[in-house]
Formats: sequence, C-alpha cells, structure tokens
Amino acid sequence: MKRPFYTIINVIYQVIICWLLVILNAFYNDLLIPERLAHSSARLGLKILIAVTEAVILIAAAYAGNRMSLNDKDDKATQKNIANRTGIVQLIITVCFMVVVILNG
Repeated sequence: MKRPFYTIINVIYQVIICWLLVILNAFYNDLLIPERLAHSSARLGLKILIAVTEAVILIAAAYAGNRMSLNDKDDKATQKNIANRTGIVQLIITVCFMVVVILNG
C-alpha cells in the first residue's frame, strides 16, 4: 500500500457518502417523488434513480478532493489514473449499497 493516508481518507469518504445516502433515502427522497407516482410501481425505480443521482454528485465531490490531494504526487497521468480507479470503485460500492438498501427498505 503506497498511500495509506489516501486509502484511509477514501474509506472515511465512502462511509460518509453511504451514511448521507441512507439519511437522504429515509427522510428526503420521498418528498421528491410526485404524488401521482407515490403508489405506483414506478416509485421504486424512481427512488433508485434519485439515490444514484445523489451518489454520483457525492462521489464527484470525493473525486475532486482526490485529485487535489494527489496534486503533489507523481505525474499528471498517474494522478488521474489513481483518482479514476478510486472513483470507479467508490461508484460501484455506492450503487450496489444503495440498491440493496432501497430494495430491502
């Protein structure tokens, strides 16, 4: 592990992102769904779409933080490669986590 601080910070980012998404899903996402769709079968798909959109926004913020924290390390191509791989892993973990939370809720 070449960058333990970077890894620890990203694990903390991931925990915060998942926690925020659970809170948003539990209390606020239902407010975004129109009343006419509240009892239809499209409600579940819409909740997943809203959660994934929120996840992408939060992961984009984490990605920007990663790019800034890697600014003084290695060359630009390596920085971008590391940040891209981290972002993809975070996106996969977050989307899977949110789908499981929504489907079980």
